[in-house]
Amino acid sequence: MIAAEDAAALAEIQTASYRNARGIKAAWPEPDALDADGIADLLGAHRYCVLATARPDGRAHAAPVAYVVAGGAFWFGTVAGLRLRNLRAGPWASLVVMEGNRDADEPGDEAPHRALTAESPVSLYEGDAFAGAFEPLTGTWLARHGHEPDWAVALAELRPKRVFSYAGG
Repeated sequence: MIAAEDAAALAEIQTASYRNARGIKAAWPEPDALDADGIADLLGAHRYCVLATARPDGRAHAAPVAYVVAGGAFWFGTVAGLRLRNLRAGPWASLVVMEGNRDADEPGDEAPHRALTAESPVSLYEGDAFAGAFEPLTGTWLARHGHEPDWAVALAELRPKRVFSYAGG
């Protein structure tokens, strides 16, 4: 479940993002964007997103990650690995949540699908800061995932600067 105020905050960021957008408007027209209820429904239905970071040499790295939405931000845990190294070197990320409901009936038909993308700088909480950042998220995380991220060495906060969504087909 995504709190209504979090979905509304993401919808407001999306509105501002479309005002400044150029190319994406052709592929994901603003009239086809999800409203706050649609954002809450899509994000509430998916406990995982694909998070993209950049390696120090510029090559992309994208991988699935568990997340929660709280306080208008996406929060995720990370192990001590490539993602954490990437975020330390370049604290910027983009995430994607998407679904396709079914295959198209005919070639050339567009199957129903929904997607949301968000991007921004990422704040990392490691060591003692992890527990402090996680404390207000505990209930949300447990309700969504059933256990604490005891496997994570860092907690990351992506507070979106840009959000775009699409419902088509």
